[in-house]
Amino acid sequence: MTARVLPFEPPASREGSFLALELLPGRVQGALIDASGRFRTRRELVFDPSAGREQILAQVDRVALVLARGSVLSGCVVSAGGVLDTVGGRMLQVVDMPSLEGCEIASRLRELVGAPTLLEHRARLQVHGDHYFGAGQGEETFASVATGSTLGVGILYRGTILAPDGGRSGAHMTVARGQLTCSCGKRGCWRTIATTAWLDERAEALGIPAVGLAEWERYAAEDPRTAAVVGEYAENIAVGLANIQQLCTPGLFVLHGEAAQASDGFRARILATLRDLSRTGGETQPRLRTNPIPEDDATLLGGVAYLLHRGILPAS
Repeated sequence: MTARVLPFEPPASREGSFLALELLPGRVQGALIDASGRFRTRRELVFDPSAGREQILAQVDRVALVLARGSVLSGCVVSAGGVLDTVGGRMLQVVDMPSLEGCEIASRLRELVGAPTLLEHRARLQVHGDHYFGAGQGEETFASVATGSTLGVGILYRGTILAPDGGRSGAHMTVARGQLTCSCGKRGCWRTIATTAWLDERAEALGIPAVGLAEWERYAAEDPRTAAVVGEYAENIAVGLANIQQLCTPGLFVLHGEAAQASDGFRARILATLRDLSRTGGETQPRLRTNPIPEDDATLLGGVAYLLHRGILPAS
């Protein structure tokens, strides 16, 4: 078995089930997962992120109830972005879903599904998922990177998750002072230049349809203007990673989302810029690895690892 650094081991019994929920702007997904990481059932619903609290929570409830029905749950975990009170199970600041600010979502779900329920930041759970089930197995230090419509980095440093409880994922670190205004109200956040929204803005400026990175790369083969945007986008992602490399020297960055699904050339541009900006050498020389686990699955699996880490074991 591949060595794991986090201080827990797979339980002897894997018969019980865990409920893992992922709350994103406009979408809630969930899965019933056993302690070995096997997905038993999945469910997903969409909603208007600007809707009222009860409208959004009604969709969360529906997903949770369908998955929990007929199962004996050992535990439940819900992941979200923003600033969270993980001890109290409360969402403090949720820029993209403002009606949920102040929501005590953990206690609500605990009563709904009848199992211990924890709230945790998605970036932290993604690290747990990578380390316990994915491309970070056996690594003592690495960073797990979400790219695409969302952006964030979770760090495992010498076997410890390096982030405050309910903490931030780095998306709002300031990388371009005085530039674009972020949804959080600040200017120049990494998120303003390194997400799909930035690509959509460039598409509008060039008068082309808003498309995903894969389509941008196809266009880039024939259009120098598009190729320049794709190259700039790769460098924008690298800017934030370089700051993290300078501060924490994780060395290994495990990519999820758009950057993981892009071409080797796109990732080579990220890596070259990252190495140029960070200028660290030796064992901490930056390197990239793509994860075979889809981004959202890594977060859901990380929820299971987190529950095991907290000593919540499968019901016999």
